Amino acid sequence: MKKTIIITGATRGIGKGLFDRLSPRSFNLATMYHSDDKSADLLRNTCIEKDIDFIIEKINVKDFNQVRLFVDNVISKYGRVDYLINNVGTSVFKTIHDTTLDEWEESQDILLNAPFVLCKSVLPIMRQQQFGRIVNIGASTKDYMKGVAGIGLFAIHKAALTVLTKTLALEEIQHGITVNMVAPGSTKDAGIIPEENRTSVSQIPIGRRIEVDEVVEAIMYFLSDKAGSTTGQFLGVNGGSST
Repeated sequence: MKKTIIITGATRGIGKGLFDRLSPRSFNLATMYHSDDKSADLLRNTCIEKDIDFIIEKINVKDFNQVRLFVDNVISKYGRVDYLINNVGTSVFKTIHDTTLDEWEESQDILLNAPFVLCKSVLPIMRQQQFGRIVNIGASTKDYMKGVAGIGLFAIHKAALTVLTKTLALEEIQHGITVNMVAPGSTKDAGIIPEENRTSVSQIPIGRRIEVDEVVEAIMYFLSDKAGSTTGQFLGVNGGSST
């Protein structure tokens, strides 16, 4: 039976890199994207060329009713969900003093609440299967658990996502579901905001930005059959940052 994978934001960046790595395999793809119709059309064409069954929908992840309906449609069509990759993100570079409540709530909705809703939506079918792999995409340019000045919204909500990951891991391993986090550092061609605006190469011990494929490699381990006892783990792919 074909595996079914949900990737939020598979039209570009890390999500697209993961799709490219998986594309030689037989699987069903379900993804949502926010605004880039051109990239979505390219992904649809690639799926057709490679004979990959797909659901690709334009959805705002802050619309939680639409997110739940999306997952329901995936389950209705394919009968299962094997992998969930919570990949979408946002960044606001402001101090807490200068952050508005609307900006705070938007960041929380995208970085924390949307992964929570997606996890909640797939857990029943994964429990029924007694199998599931959930990978949340975190961040590790800095040690966000300690707090980082100037990017508080991003740092706080990514730190909270880390705790959500570890909590779910403890609760769901008895059902055959693993929950882990891959946390990229400054990654080329991965974010909605150019990485040079986030951190300079001089601040990265390895002396370069991380490649998307290096992040994908870490995700692939957590999805693998050999990772059935690996859960609640935080894997920073960051070239020595946050150590």
